[in-house]
Amino acid sequence: MTVTLSDTDVRTCEACWTEPVTASRPVGDGQRDLLCGGCAAAQAPRRVDLFPPLGVYGLTEHRIEMGKHGSGSPKTPPDQGPPLPNPKPTPTPGRPPV
Repeated sequence: MTVTLSDTDVRTCEACWTEPVTASRPVGDGQRDLLCGGCAAAQAPRRVDLFPPLGVYGLTEHRIEMGKHGSGSPKTPPDQGPPLPNPKPTPTPGRPPV
């Protein structure tokens, strides 16, 4: 089977990511999965969608909560460390401040 690939098509199987593309499987809307012969024969699913509907890898419409981010105003960390010296130390010429 000969698969015609465009300049933007992947050259590695979308299921196993190791073998070169030798087969394609139509998935609807004019799109296709590009697979190696072994994955095509085994009906292996694609392993990842690089550009899902929202255009960001790993995000789907089910995991995104629209609106304000976070939970209110910023909070201080639980351990703020030692207090800053008062008055502020002056830098020594020729040496970077520590």
